[in-house]
Amino acid sequence: MTRGYGKIAEIDLSSGGVEVKEPDERLAYDFIGGRGWAAYIVFKHLNEIVHGTHPSNVLVVATGPLAATGFLGGCKTTFAAISPQTDIYGDSSVGGYFGYMVRKAGFDALIIRGRASELSYLLIENGKIEAIAAPELRKLNSKEVDEKLRGKYGRNCSIASIGLAGENLVNYASINVDWGLKERRQAQAGRTGMGAVMGSKNLKALVARGSGEVDVADPERLREVNKRLIREVKSSRMYENWMKYGTNMTVEWANSVEALPTLNFQKTIFEHADEISGRAVHSSQLYVSACANCIIPCGHVVGFDGGEATMDYENLGMLGSNLGLGNLKEVAKAIYLCDYYGLDTISTGAVIAFVAECFQRGLLTKDDVGFEVTWGDAEKVYELIGMIAERRGFGTLMALGVRALAKYVKMGSEKFAMHVKGLEISAYDHRAAPAMALSYATCDIGAHHNRSWAITYDVEAGRTSYQRDKAERVIYLQHMRPLFDMLGVCRLYWVELGIDPNIYAEAYSAVVGREFTLDELLTASERVWNLTRVMAMLRRGVSVKDDALPDRNFEDPVPEGSTKGILLDRGQFMELLKTYYRLRGWDESGRPTREKLISLKLEDVAEKLYG
Repeated sequence: MTRGYGKIAEIDLSSGGVEVKEPDERLAYDFIGGRGWAAYIVFKHLNEIVHGTHPSNVLVVATGPLAATGFLGGCKTTFAAISPQTDIYGDSSVGGYFGYMVRKAGFDALIIRGRASELSYLLIENGKIEAIAAPELRKLNSKEVDEKLRGKYGRNCSIASIGLAGENLVNYASINVDWGLKERRQAQAGRTGMGAVMGSKNLKALVARGSGEVDVADPERLREVNKRLIREVKSSRMYENWMKYGTNMTVEWANSVEALPTLNFQKTIFEHADEISGRAVHSSQLYVSACANCIIPCGHVVGFDGGEATMDYENLGMLGSNLGLGNLKEVAKAIYLCDYYGLDTISTGAVIAFVAECFQRGLLTKDDVGFEVTWGDAEKVYELIGMIAERRGFGTLMALGVRALAKYVKMGSEKFAMHVKGLEISAYDHRAAPAMALSYATCDIGAHHNRSWAITYDVEAGRTSYQRDKAERVIYLQHMRPLFDMLGVCRLYWVELGIDPNIYAEAYSAVVGREFTLDELLTASERVWNLTRVMAMLRRGVSVKDDALPDRNFEDPVPEGSTKGILLDRGQFMELLKTYYRLRGWDESGRPTREKLISLKLEDVAEKLYG
């Protein structure tokens, strides 16, 4: 038995079969949990997966060993599969109470295959899992699904559900967690289309409730480590600001350093940034909320005429400044509608911004879409969100994402289709930030800030520097930041408050009853990074040609401010990418060498790649 871990359940929705097993030591200690387990399990099923919304795809739901142990921030769950959006490995991490309840029910991971014969949900409860037919949930949004299921199972459960976008297989459909506790969703697994994977399996929701104890090898040591972490958090000089503003304060920061995406990344400064800033959110918020095992309520909720929405930086950037929306309540309604339908806010904002720029340049007209789309028109944004989720009219094309949309529009629009490998770029302009640009270009799931938020290093080390240290920093962050998703714990204490990451190695050691150093955990994270790279190569032939950015970054200089005139230098960027490959132990095409894979104990992965 592996101490500190729960069970794994394999669910075949086609046959209704459920098999429960213990994790082996390789899975437990080499891949830790959460994202690590998810990646390795998807790899093991890779040969059988046809595409992202085919029943052969495998949806992995995995918590981590620090979740539900009482350790601060221990609440994270990873949803992972082959992404419908990118056709490579994709995942999304979500907080709230879902991972807490799944672990309390006795499970660390669910492996969901096949497709239910009729619309269903999974009930995960104290060591048992059952698929229950629920055709009455069809065409309901997450809020309505949550209300119906919570009415049946009580408030002491956690519910992950999809809306219309997931049912309609929108490529970037999301999964909402716990909408029935308040008038807005508690959390969301937004990126890479995991909601569409659920929809393709005829799976509307997962209901988790449990009353069991999570195994901890040394509970007294864990309590002491946790007390120390709480003291460090509360004594941080950023604690008060973080309590007050959460991620929303990044609007002010990004605007001040000229990195706030504005009008589809055409500009880096938004004239109405103050109106959608962290201070604006704080002055108008109705209440705040926290996830399980957390003392910092970073969910800041703003009301608008007709509802409430949880605000965070990515939402404000991609559905606010990037669309030219400078009214906080208008942005809140756009966020709410994405949640209502179950859409990733980042991708939705990017797709609508692309359409708006196509109108700006005369590449699309009202004959294409049905009406004019202009910057800052909130009513048109709301209409487009509904069209995407319902796959209605031009929304059918928009539901595919900006990569596919640019292939349809053509006429040079690919230049400003802001994506990498099919995943829309999140809310940081990077023309004056080579490390952040490298982070996006090399991210294993496509462009996403959560893997390597390197832009602060660009600001510190030089906005036009392409030196080796930039590549070193990106690699370090690509191991450190995803490690938190493997452990099942929130990364924001480390990111925002500067907590010593060694404390997480101590906590993990206490839970599993074996000593692990931070370096050993980072090696495990590097192992997963190389594994997901190999999967992308096996699946789509991903190589140096795909570690690329939209031409806008190399051809359209920053138009204003202190960074005016700066753009990425293509030659220097390619040299930085080569440096990155060398430091990683990859060849010049971006392929991990056999020796590198073997050094990371990935012999089976090396055999798959090299034979």
